[in-house]
Amino acid sequence: MAEMQGLMERLERVVGRLELLSAGSHRPPGDCGEINGVNGGVAPSVEAFDKLMNSMVAEFLKKSRILAGDVETHNDVAALLKPISEKIQEIQTFRERNRGSKMFNHLSAVSESIPALGWIAVSPKPGPYVKEMNDAATFYTNRVLKDYKHSDLRHVDWVKSYLNIWSELQAYIKEHHTTGLTWSKTVNEKGKRTHLWEIIM
Repeated sequence: MAEMQGLMERLERVVGRLELLSAGSHRPPGDCGEINGVNGGVAPSVEAFDKLMNSMVAEFLKKSRILAGDVETHNDVAALLKPISEKIQEIQTFRERNRGSKMFNHLSAVSESIPALGWIAVSPKPGPYVKEMNDAATFYTNRVLKDYKHSDLRHVDWVKSYLNIWSELQAYIKEHHTTGLTWSKTVNEKGKRTHLWEIIM
């Protein structure tokens, strides 16, 4: 959980930097005009991603904590995707090492679909790539539903919350990055042009 706290602190710093871009403005939310000829407002794709993280992903994390056990542990690993490829491997290895887990189908659903996080390197069709990974998860989430739909609805809620992440990510990609990841240029607090990824890092 210390790693999760570190991630949250990093995200808060990002928000703080983005808010600096709009400091002193009395314009409508999301519009802080132009600074040195470049729009200083928060990009719609950033706002949409924040919404995804604060809704579907947050709900999934909550449902995983409710189930606890191996699912919660697996979920903590998933939250530390830095760098992405190494963490995807860790998640898949965790699943393989826990074949005897009573929640093996849960772990398999995550393991089979987590490569969807690599959508940022997929062009020109990242959305369909995420859908393909979502379909891989569905094979295992259907097994979870079969096992628990009449005995423990917490598992049903977990399945819904997990699949919702990929559905919402597909919608996000379709709206903001249809043919591949794009980066928004902006201006930092010193007036220097920079890329959004530099602000996040």
